[in-house]
Amino acid sequence: MKIRKMAIILFALLFLFSCAQPSEVKKDIPEITVSEEELPRMVAVLPFQNETQEPGIANQVRRAFYNHFSSKPYADVELNVVDEKIIQLEKSTGKNILDLKPQDISQSIGCDGLIYGKVTDYKKVYAAVYSQLGVEAEVWMINTKTGKEVFRIKDSVRYHEGGIPMSPLSVIMTAVSTAMNIRDIQQMRMINELAYKFNEKIPSPTGVAIEERPIIKEVLTNIKEGPFGKGKIIRVGLEGDKGMVATFDIGNFKKGIPMKETKPGIYMGEYLVMPGDNAKDMPIIASLKKPGGYESQWIDVGGFLTIDTTPPPQVTGLRAKGFHDRIEVSWEGVKNVSDLKGYKVLRSEQPLSGYSEIGSVELNSFEDRTAIHGNAYYYRVVAFDSAGNESEIQDAVRASLMTKEPVVLAGEIKKDTVLSGVYIVKDTFTIPKGLSLTIEPETRLMFDENASLAVFGKIIVNGKESPVEFISSGEKKWKGIVVDGGSIMMNGFRIKNADVGLSAKNSEGLMESGVITDSNTGMSISGTPSVNVKNIAASGNKTGIELIKTDAKIFMSSVFQNETGVAINSFSGDMKDNNIFDNSLNISSESMVKIDPNYLGSINIDEMKIKGVSINKVYDNRIPGGKIVDAVSNPYANLSQENRQKKAMEFVIEAGNYFRQRNYGKASSLFEEALKAYPTADVYYYLALCYQEMKEDEKALKYLKEGAEKFPRDSTLQKSLGLMYYQKGNEAEAKKVFEEVLRLSPEDRQVRFLIERIGK
Repeated sequence: MKIRKMAIILFALLFLFSCAQPSEVKKDIPEITVSEEELPRMVAVLPFQNETQEPGIANQVRRAFYNHFSSKPYADVELNVVDEKIIQLEKSTGKNILDLKPQDISQSIGCDGLIYGKVTDYKKVYAAVYSQLGVEAEVWMINTKTGKEVFRIKDSVRYHEGGIPMSPLSVIMTAVSTAMNIRDIQQMRMINELAYKFNEKIPSPTGVAIEERPIIKEVLTNIKEGPFGKGKIIRVGLEGDKGMVATFDIGNFKKGIPMKETKPGIYMGEYLVMPGDNAKDMPIIASLKKPGGYESQWIDVGGFLTIDTTPPPQVTGLRAKGFHDRIEVSWEGVKNVSDLKGYKVLRSEQPLSGYSEIGSVELNSFEDRTAIHGNAYYYRVVAFDSAGNESEIQDAVRASLMTKEPVVLAGEIKKDTVLSGVYIVKDTFTIPKGLSLTIEPETRLMFDENASLAVFGKIIVNGKESPVEFISSGEKKWKGIVVDGGSIMMNGFRIKNADVGLSAKNSEGLMESGVITDSNTGMSISGTPSVNVKNIAASGNKTGIELIKTDAKIFMSSVFQNETGVAINSFSGDMKDNNIFDNSLNISSESMVKIDPNYLGSINIDEMKIKGVSINKVYDNRIPGGKIVDAVSNPYANLSQENRQKKAMEFVIEAGNYFRQRNYGKASSLFEEALKAYPTADVYYYLALCYQEMKEDEKALKYLKEGAEKFPRDSTLQKSLGLMYYQKGNEAEAKKVFEEVLRLSPEDRQVRFLIERIGK
């Protein structure tokens, strides 16, 4: 199929498909003949419409158009004035600007001409050895005195395979700015070229003195490095006529910042952000002026600039606790800071000086595993935002590693016992009936290979603020915690690398706020009475939770990334309001059982990965954000395989027609229906391509991963997944997938080349 060929080549990174267009060749520009009476004098450039999927492109094209249009002998209204007037007009009328009459708009703005515009197409493809950029737009002018359309122009610019060389200005800017790269420059120059082509075709009024203004060819900034905090430098470069006076403005915040002519026609300017500077969404406007003469201005099309020197509030509640192998540092999370980026943990061996950063985290806790026995350490934590502003430092806290050797536990307790510290369990440690074992926060129990904790009495874990750990002393699994006929009150714990993390047989109580990982079975509950389970996370186990002839209650828990999430053998309890998703099999029951609402990764029963389970209601997203909705089933589930294939083919044919028309939204919905009817590698492939064209890369990646899992021997699907990882910068995953592609297709030279490139 032609679509198939196009899609493969896009993902293969080679420009071979027949529909490709060559780079634009400049042609003679036809003149638009307009009588003097038809041309207005005072003109406003209205906001452009965006008919593409690229956010912000219409605003960029509009600003570039205005930059060139302002050099024509019209009296033009500044864009910020136009925008303010439009906002006021829309508020007063309750209508969108497109629904208002041109005469009403011009009267409000104070002009006799309006320029409308819309971006009708945009394409951006970047790959390893191939790139394509393209933009198409249409502009038209209305004389609001006559109500007539003066002209209408549609044009486009396209670049292929790198397209254009670097300009002198772009060479300098990429050398001094971490934000500039050839792709950004290509896009800005492409938009600039389109605006230039438009304005070459626009007629000028006769009888109006033409102002010989300086020519500005290009303006580049490091605006993408923002937001700018204290000490950061805003850089602006301008290329134009030589021997002029150049300055730039940061909106209304700072005006007339001087620029130096570093080379003939190349001007560079900088602004150092000082404490107390704050500005939001300001445009960069560069100016070039003849000494004592006319001035030209240029608005940066790259976006708006934000200066933020307000630091987050000081971190409070700092604590540090030493263990035998680490020091845990924790603090209260900073609240109500929308641009908070994270926390820096500082350490010194002196209380007042010598602090250096040892880690940066997003959560409000950190483990220092580089501390040395015998040394005392002082810790401070600072919060920082996206502009790089840091909070004030607080008084340091002191901690050191525990030097006490772990205590060995064995046999059985003879009285109610409290544990606090670090312990090693060598064999079976028993709590007899009638006695209780209380485990304090931050306590760690390490179990040898054949060791276990047997509870016939009562176990109390109070680690809500600082979890209690039950882990193996080595790499081999330990047996686990077995509660038989006893009582459980566990709040705040971690169980790791056990055969069965916790087995509760005919036991009562509550297990809350725990994490169970890397075990054969995370938790097994059997018989009655039964425990209640709340806010437990079971992940990375062969089986997350096992329920056998029990009426246990499981709620507000997360069971994910296990081979089997929940395994059921006769269950009469409640299991609701849980997140059970991303397991190889989410829920499996030996006999049919009805389950209350949970989040199961989908609202479609056929995609929930369940067996022996009846479901009417589910959550449509993860709890607590999700809402309860009706579960839906595959409408094609009752068709024969032959009829499902036939139905899927009908969807594919119809989707292909929309795909060729670039209606990727309609095509994707039809491809998704084809997946429901009869999934194939090709359908996954095209579906991913649709979402990539719509700039929804996460959905594209989702379908490529899902397709590669279902059709692991399809080298094209695997290759596309690898290329997607590569484009996103995830080289480790890309290499892993590419190696599988080479196993399937050893002669694939492109993949071999990319693997070698990753190695470098």
